[in-house]
This record gives sequence, C-alpha cells and structure tokens, in this order.
Amino acid sequence: MKYRNMILKGVFIFLGVVCAVGLGRLVGGLTDVDVNEEGVQNALNFAISQHNLKTEDPFLRVKTGVVGVKKQIVSGIKYVITVNMTKTNCLKDAPNEQCDRRADFPPYLCTFSVWSRPWLSDMQLLEPRDC
Repeated sequence: MKYRNMILKGVFIFLGVVCAVGLGRLVGGLTDVDVNEEGVQNALNFAISQHNLKTEDPFLRVKTGVVGVKKQIVSGIKYVITVNMTKTNCLKDAPNEQCDRRADFPPYLCTFSVWSRPWLSDMQLLEPRDC
C-alpha cells in the first residue's frame, strides 16, 4: 500500500510539472504579449513620457520600434517593454511638431518595467530603467 501511494504521489507531481511546462509558462512568470494590446500601449506611452521627463536635455525622445514585450501578473500587471529609442529635433515643450531623428545622436535601446493597477488608475515606472 505504501508503494502504491508513493507511485500516485509521483504521478501527480509529474503531471503537475508537465501541465505547467506544457502551458509554456509557470504561474506568475513573465509571458510574451502582443504589442498592440491596449494595456501594453498604455504602459509604453507612460514609460516614454516618464523617460522624457527624466532626461536632462531639452529634446524629445521617441520610440523607433518595439523589440519585445512581456507581462507578469503580480498585484496588478508588470510590463517589461524593450524599445529602440532616438532623440529628435523637437523640443520637449513643443511635442506636436513634426519631429525628425537627430543625425548627430545614435539610436539606443531601452527596457522599461511598468507596474499597472488599472482598477486604481495607477501606473508606475519601476527603477532602474535600462537605457
């Protein structure tokens, strides 16, 4: 009887692992997500606006492309967004102009981590940002 119970425990543990791995992710882990998802777009726009506030020069920075997006369910949603960025010829206080990339400033890669709690209308850029 002990041997049978041990085998059953082993089978249940094995099935649990197979199910978790078979789903392609573990509960609470980071998963790939579509960049066009509304929550991703909100987090991305927030991250870029915060990035612009924290840079010390007067020129606006914009994304030139999205490299990848992952999300994790925590007490809210944590988005990890990697984007290509560049500095423009537009000043931060005049962002509605037609902005062109500054040739004297090379593009760079940024990874932002954003914590979103939509039911509280709360979004935070987690530090440090990797740019």
